Amino acid sequence: MLVRIVYYMNNTLPKEKIVVTNDIKKAERIAREEMVKLRARGYELEWVA
Repeated sequence: MLVRIVYYMNNTLPKEKIVVTNDIKKAERIAREEMVKLRARGYELEWVA
């Protein structure tokens, strides 16, 4: 499955990342880790395919 992660930034446009995983918990973990690295204020997950 493909998961689209959108990171909401404070002063710029949102950034997107597509990851391949079958596990929603793994997608959440990836999103949280990247959110800290990017200093984003939030994220959103969406199953693509």
